[in-house]
Amino acid sequence: MAESEKQIRVLYVCPRAHSRWSAHPPQAAVEESLALFKAGAEVSLFTFRGIIGQPEPEMIPHRMAVSSWTCFPLGMITRLLNTWARTQNIAWFLEQFLTLISAVRRRKSLKYDVIYLRDGDPFIFIPVLLGLVSRDRRWAISLIGVLGTRSFGSLPHRFINASFWKPLYRRSFSRNRFAFICENRYVKDNYEEGFLDGTLSGRVEVVLHGVDKADGNILKSEARRYLGLPEDKAVFLHFGALHPGKDIEVVVAAMRDISDVLLVHAGKVATAINMQDLVKRGGLQGRMIIRDYYIPAVEKQYYFTAADAVILSYKKDFVQTASVLWEAAKYGVPAIASDVGELGELVERYKIGSVFQAEDAASLRDELSRFLGSSPSEREAMVSNCARFCDDFSLDSWAQKCLVIFKDLCGQGVREEVKRA
Repeated sequence: MAESEKQIRVLYVCPRAHSRWSAHPPQAAVEESLALFKAGAEVSLFTFRGIIGQPEPEMIPHRMAVSSWTCFPLGMITRLLNTWARTQNIAWFLEQFLTLISAVRRRKSLKYDVIYLRDGDPFIFIPVLLGLVSRDRRWAISLIGVLGTRSFGSLPHRFINASFWKPLYRRSFSRNRFAFICENRYVKDNYEEGFLDGTLSGRVEVVLHGVDKADGNILKSEARRYLGLPEDKAVFLHFGALHPGKDIEVVVAAMRDISDVLLVHAGKVATAINMQDLVKRGGLQGRMIIRDYYIPAVEKQYYFTAADAVILSYKKDFVQTASVLWEAAKYGVPAIASDVGELGELVERYKIGSVFQAEDAASLRDELSRFLGSSPSEREAMVSNCARFCDDFSLDSWAQKCLVIFKDLCGQGVREEVKRA
């Protein structure tokens, strides 16, 4: 077999797959590693403590850092630290550090060419530091991005962006090969232009999120009965864990004057917002249902199928990729989304819903009313466009684009430009 045709061996490392607070749906660890396998790579999966709500992957070898005698007691410590909000960041750092240390130490037994680290930020410096004591390692690191410009002045961000890191990055880059992968051009620009005075310039690629269409069909009436929702009302869904980048206050304010409609929030509340108080202040008693828990993958389809539309409300400075848009398209549910970053652009380009001005309750209320007044044919067109969205941003396409980057890291062939779909 020619050198350029050698099978790439990828170690897919996902330190946070066991957590409800992962920056991406935990099942992505299984779905993406399987997509890379189907695209022709030899893939092994490495996590800190398994994958929440997921069975063991059948075709992908899976190992856990806590299975080693050195990491097991530290795993107990991180579990304890995760119980307190003030120490969660310490726990997350330890989980990522221990997972990567274990992965690097097992290079001979795992026999990989490339380490693909899912969600490398905010602890992007860990693989860089490991690169100072190693040579000829190949790292592909995915970057989710900060929650917005308000994060730039925070103490953790000032630390990871401090100037003393620059010579360490340059030294590590000279000894190893690094590529950074993000999911939209806004995050790419932030890292190439605003991080360590351009230290990552020319090393960041954009590969948009991938998704497959849902398997099987569940009737809306069946989904609503399963979730205990009324069948005679319109239902708007607000999905996913609440974090500082989301703006549910605007959603509640917009719903105040819309009658005979039910708002469902499904996902763990990870902020200081008192949801019951918010409902009371917004006058939505009896019109809003809160499901404050991690929604496992097996329940997702019920929530999306039960909804007439999903509301994606984010702050103005939110630059991350809203993965809920891909989830909505997967299940054929129209999206009413903030006009932030690529979120609003994709909704308008694919005509899979409508957009409103971020942080503007009146604008959202107008779009909700417009959707409720839309015809069955207009809604059916949005559903059809969701299928086209999934075709353009399939997991197969995501995997093929990642493999181009991995092969370049391994020096196999001439680098092709990874284009945005």
